[in-house]
Amino acid sequence: MSRRRKAREIALQTLYAAEIGEADWEDALADSIRRRRPSDEASEYAGRLVRGVSDSRGKLDGMISSCLENWKLERVAAVDRIIMEIALYELLECPEVPARVIIDEAIEIAHRFSSEKAGAFVNGILDRLIGEVRGG
Repeated sequence: MSRRRKAREIALQTLYAAEIGEADWEDALADSIRRRRPSDEASEYAGRLVRGVSDSRGKLDGMISSCLENWKLERVAAVDRIIMEIALYELLECPEVPARVIIDEAIEIAHRFSSEKAGAFVNGILDRLIGEVRGG
């Protein structure tokens, strides 16, 4: 597993734990890092993702909502929404990472932590946003 994949998974687990009220994101992140023992690089990237999504959630969710047809963001599974928030944050704020890599990783993480259908859903939403975010 790549360092960035591990960081993305830690970010997902951290943001999910914070959302369901297990802990605030700082404590959840520290716990995830302690349990998963990622490299320093992966720990730093996970922290960047968690802070970025936490600080930008309103903007990210607005962008995701704009792509939902006949569906409200509140009805999207929390895991799927968080996966899209992380990927969208990366698309916006991590230009050093190729867009296709970000989307492919989001799909794989959705397959692992959600369902096969979630992968297609995540892909569809992120594909709609990529032109807006990265210009194509």
